[in-house]
Amino acid sequence: MKKYFNYKVNKVISVKNLITIEYLNISTSFSYPEETHDFYEFAYVDSGKLSCYLNNEECVLSQGEFLLIRPETLHSYGAIKDTPAVIFIVCFRSNSEILTVFDKKIPLDKNTRRIASDILNEAKNAFSFPFSGRIKALDFPVFGAQQLVENNIERFLIHLARNVINQNSDIKIIMNSIEFENTLVNDIIAFLKENVSVRITLDDVSKHTFCSKTLLNNIFKKNTGKTIIKYYTELKIQRAKELLRENFSPSEVSLSLGFESPTYFTKVFKKYTGITPSAYRKTIV
Repeated sequence: MKKYFNYKVNKVISVKNLITIEYLNISTSFSYPEETHDFYEFAYVDSGKLSCYLNNEECVLSQGEFLLIRPETLHSYGAIKDTPAVIFIVCFRSNSEILTVFDKKIPLDKNTRRIASDILNEAKNAFSFPFSGRIKALDFPVFGAQQLVENNIERFLIHLARNVINQNSDIKIIMNSIEFENTLVNDIIAFLKENVSVRITLDDVSKHTFCSKTLLNNIFKKNTGKTIIKYYTELKIQRAKELLRENFSPSEVSLSLGFESPTYFTKVFKKYTGITPSAYRKTIV
């Protein structure tokens, strides 16, 4: 009888509770008094500019910039003169130590802005809108919406953390941690499997994970014994064998799996199996 084993997923960032979600159009006279609290708060400026004071030191956030405020940090907000703004603020609890890497404002790229949008859009399916202050659940929320809000916040922070780690060579304990490496390798493998029928490059994997190509290959080879491209090619060859067993022609398989040409597919297939695709078809009973 086939044996099955449990696998405990390592969660590098976990959101425990939501406190508030606010999406505010602020005027040029806006100000928010100093406060401290025992949970995390992040501010993202969707348009305009916002002045944020952390322990009495000013930090100006411009459009597209993100700032995470740690628990027990004295902070306040204020409008920039003659500059209205739209801000997105989320407060939550978390015990994840990785959040300490966010020690300054960060500009969001296109992918992380899209995830921020996912947080907001899913929140509208779960809570009363407009958001302002205390969260109030909808009487009839969309199924699973509240959980997806938390999941999207975790996803958002994980992608940001990857980006910070990739750009900061001093964060070696995090880059070399088992939890980070397992998460990264599993993410890469899932991405390769999802794209086995197209043609992707190491650059594509780098953009997906927000990590450098060198870092990706080093961690992936350390954990699997193979480079990313070799692993990806083996996935394609395995899928090619399945299609050949289903009586697809080598040309059809080549096109289906995104190879440059049938000739190149035959060359790669023979390199990994020792025989040509046509010969492999003849061996199948």
